[in-house]
Amino acid sequence: MMFNRDTWLEIGNTVLNHPLRTALTGLSIALGVFILVVMQGLGFGLQNGVKNQFSDDAVNSIWVNSGRTQLAFRGNKPNRRVMILNSDVDAMFIKMDSVEAFSRRIRKWGVTMEHEDKASNFALRGVDPDHQMLENTTLTSGRYISQRDVYEATKVAVIGTKIIEDIYEDKEPIGTYLIIGGVQFMVVGTFDDPGSRWENQVAYLPFTTAQNIFRSNDRVDQIIIGTGAMPITATQSLTETLLSWFKDRKAIHPEDSRGIWMENNNEEYERFQKIFMGIELFIWGIGLLTLLAGAVGVANILAIAVKERTKEIGVRKALGASSASVVGLVVQESLALMIVSGSAGLVVGVWLLEIVSPMIDHEYFKNPQVDFRIALVAMVILVVVGVLSGIGPALRAVSIRPVDALRDE
Repeated sequence: MMFNRDTWLEIGNTVLNHPLRTALTGLSIALGVFILVVMQGLGFGLQNGVKNQFSDDAVNSIWVNSGRTQLAFRGNKPNRRVMILNSDVDAMFIKMDSVEAFSRRIRKWGVTMEHEDKASNFALRGVDPDHQMLENTTLTSGRYISQRDVYEATKVAVIGTKIIEDIYEDKEPIGTYLIIGGVQFMVVGTFDDPGSRWENQVAYLPFTTAQNIFRSNDRVDQIIIGTGAMPITATQSLTETLLSWFKDRKAIHPEDSRGIWMENNNEEYERFQKIFMGIELFIWGIGLLTLLAGAVGVANILAIAVKERTKEIGVRKALGASSASVVGLVVQESLALMIVSGSAGLVVGVWLLEIVSPMIDHEYFKNPQVDFRIALVAMVILVVVGVLSGIGPALRAVSIRPVDALRDE
């Protein structure tokens, strides 16, 4: 048996002979594990928050936006309002080979929505059917906007949970009529967007219906293109091609960054992945360096203990103790100190995260916790470091000759 009663007594004796040094070394080890656990948990919470934000939209998508020009170009003055039109979208499709998914968007805020005696202001979006996938919208009842709705410009709406809470309260909205901006729409679906509380305050309408009613021209506010399983380099190339094409078509200076701009979610997601990988490596580096400092302390304590027990070790060897048993004793002392101290740091770190987690839950910071695999790796590292810390002192103990040890004072 590796850790029997006698072993624990000997380990306790070593600890009691150097209480302050042992306490400081144990604290160093516990602190290293504590820092590793807490920083891993906080990093995990930040990563969850960012992933939650990305879950609001499809990661594999490109967004086309229009604004106002900054630079004069081709006889046009700066600060010119750029408008994407239906004809631009049609021409864009000819330019592109194929797309995984696609949706145009009309956006309008502060629109009055009424049902019976309840009314409040919310946002509306005119969208195509693929918008459900591109926005990662989860239907809770009914259906989404269909292609037929877009073709026929039907007056139907899919509403978010916040609209239901404020206007319908406990009533069933499906099949009822909701007056949006003075126009009557039938509610055909309800949705929940867990990635964005703001999006739950939106009513989705067929794109053509929203454009006909809430726009006096054939303007498109935004275009979303699904890129499917395209490699990141292909999405970057597509983004650059579309940006150049739109700038040429809308007479925007090539260096103008505000007339038309693109958002490549594929690129953004990959960038965040690299950032989190760097943060994780940094966290592990800090934790391992702290553990290394603790390991040096353990090695020093054991070296002193071996020196003070020279005569005892000599007696053991004179009585027939093998080198392996002497090495085992020293390594066990190292392991015991590392595991006990490390476990204390692990428990305190996990306990702190459990307390803090409900207090700091936020859209950008969610569920900070320690992955069981990380805790397991930390314990394996402790065992390895514990063995390595004990090797030096153990080899010194083995090298002691019984005759020399018995002469030692």
